[in-house]
Amino acid sequence: MALDLNTDWTNAELSALIGSVVDDRDWRLEVSKDGIASLADKSANPTGADYDEGLHGFFETWMAGTDFVGPSAAGDKDLIGKIATALRANYPTLKADKFIYVAL
Repeated sequence: MALDLNTDWTNAELSALIGSVVDDRDWRLEVSKDGIASLADKSANPTGADYDEGLHGFFETWMAGTDFVGPSAAGDKDLIGKIATALRANYPTLKADKFIYVAL
């Protein structure tokens, strides 16, 4: 599942994205250069600086079992709101560097 940040997306759609995976591995929310936000499995596909340079931006890696993804996280309106605010503030223009920090 992915979220097109070029559209008039909602927090409910972001919640669906966050809830579309199971919290059984490491995940990272990434934004492609064309504005598509998606969750990347970092347990199976670790990446480095070269990969990150090809992205518009990315969040910290959420480690397995920390409840930042999955159905429980999708139902956490405070969490979804903070992630949504960070996405809106950093697309289409980044506030700083590619690492999008949000105090969770």
